[in-house]
Amino acid sequence: MSEVNTFHITYDKMMIMDDFHVVTYKNSKLQIAPQYGCNPNILILNGQKVLDGNETEELLKEDFICKGDFLAPFPNRVCDGIYVFEGQTYQLYPNETDRGHALHGFLMKKECTLISQNEGEEGTVAVFQTHISKGESQGYPFELEITLTFTLKEKALDIDINAKNTGTSNAPYGIGWHPYLTAGKKINDCKLRIPARKIMEVRTDKELIPTGTLLENEFGSEPKTIGETQLDTCFADLVDHAVRFENIELWMDDSMKYFQSYTPAERMSIAVEPMSCAPDAFNNGLGLVTLAPQEDVNHRFGIRLV
Repeated sequence: MSEVNTFHITYDKMMIMDDFHVVTYKNSKLQIAPQYGCNPNILILNGQKVLDGNETEELLKEDFICKGDFLAPFPNRVCDGIYVFEGQTYQLYPNETDRGHALHGFLMKKECTLISQNEGEEGTVAVFQTHISKGESQGYPFELEITLTFTLKEKALDIDINAKNTGTSNAPYGIGWHPYLTAGKKINDCKLRIPARKIMEVRTDKELIPTGTLLENEFGSEPKTIGETQLDTCFADLVDHAVRFENIELWMDDSMKYFQSYTPAERMSIAVEPMSCAPDAFNNGLGLVTLAPQEDVNHRFGIRLV
């Protein structure tokens, strides 16, 4: 087995902000931005920094690649921001201005409230909650209660997200997360395992919107040095539910049937984004959940050292 270089950081070098919430357990530490949809912008597991996040509020405000954001009620994109649900057409705000799509939902803009926090023998559990109200977001006249539970362990962070339809009509829903994993060096020199047989072909006239056709995953499903590989790709037909980057593993439960991977220009981190549904799911229906009034759905994923 080749030697794994890990990126370690001491607590006193962390940029802890007054408006952020800190969770600790043994030699692990998590910083959360409740005012930005509970964005986990710093994560240290057993002394190793594993997330490339926006570590100040200024960076969170300016961020356009959504580092660490939770993505609900839809991850990825809705083509032109337009969708039809139960026979009615809706127009979401097209916040991806260069492509004209609606991008990543609006949970990232929501203030979350701490409900409880407790440290036990296995880890520290922090629970937050927020609400998406009817009419507050253009093109989404539905009501959701979203509960985010973080369990910080010695070598892992587990995340549970529950969404409940608190309205009086059915609601379309999907969830994703947008973490950027870092090993403290260029990703070109890092190994990546992508547990998927297929990728989603995308349209040429509408960037990054799936055609509905699955293509072979040419990167393969065995660990491979990233090198010059460039990704902004949705993976499907999963072999299993764990993406490995160096000694960092992003895991998903069976409800997360897709993930997107993106290599940013500076190549000091890689985005690995678990998603419960495909891009443009509000139109193509791939993985989309329809929540009846008072119905809820739970999704689990997280990061661990291996």
